[in-house]
Amino acid sequence: MIVTTDTGAAMVVIGPNGERVRIRSLARRPMLASACETFDHLRLSPGAHHVIPGRPDTETVLHVLRGAAVVGQLSDETDHLASVGDLLMAHRGRTLHLEAGPLGAELLCLTLAVPRHTAGARAAPARRRATRRARP
Repeated sequence: MIVTTDTGAAMVVIGPNGERVRIRSLARRPMLASACETFDHLRLSPGAHHVIPGRPDTETVLHVLRGAAVVGQLSDETDHLASVGDLLMAHRGRTLHLEAGPLGAELLCLTLAVPRHTAGARAAPARRRATRRARP
């Protein structure tokens, strides 16, 4: 069993105006026998900005514990105001931009590995079989 406590070391990122983002990793892939890449606890000071980079092989889930944050993906997409209890899911490879509300925000961030066999990959053998049958 692995136990993570509040006394665990955290990384603090300080923004250009003194805003803070405190990140404490609760679990990493070697600790779990699952599709979990990371499980992080984020605390953003009021107005703090934080970017969660997307990777093509991962999806991200955010759960808002306290406060509120504006969450955006791309400049051409609508931003979402996430508040206490909201759960947000970012599809494969999406980078998330967070901006804490006036009282700050506290979130859990779970990054999951996308299964290697997607719907397209499962359909490929069926297409190959159909192609073989269609040949004269």
